[in-house]
Amino acid sequence: MRIGVDLLSVPRFTRIAEHPRYRTLVFTEAELAQAGEIGSRRHVERLAGRFCVKEAVCKLLGRGFGQGLRWRDIEVTTDRWGAPGARLAGGAEHRAQELGLGDLVVTLTHQADLVVAMAAAQVRPTDPSQNRGPR
Repeated sequence: MRIGVDLLSVPRFTRIAEHPRYRTLVFTEAELAQAGEIGSRRHVERLAGRFCVKEAVCKLLGRGFGQGLRWRDIEVTTDRWGAPGARLAGGAEHRAQELGLGDLVVTLTHQADLVVAMAAAQVRPTDPSQNRGPR
């Protein structure tokens, strides 16, 4: 089992959420659409949550951004009930395959001016015959 956790202060994230270039470097079009209208009451909070999930997934993968991962390699999704998920692409997907990870699950919570995200994935069992040394 691998896990990653991240904590983020929403007010400290405001500058990134409001900067047009940073938004497009960090978030996919779908993530920006899910966050709602710019300037709406919860826009920054929603983007902060997605940022926090991306950081938690990086920790689960054991890499930071710029270490084979790009921000948009991790896309935060939501199901029809609003529960968060994550879709991996590029370097993040490659790293997950290297680690032998199964399904990735994430959770996210907001409290006052804080956001906390956790990501977890089970490591798939390997074929024991591949672990044998030379005979």
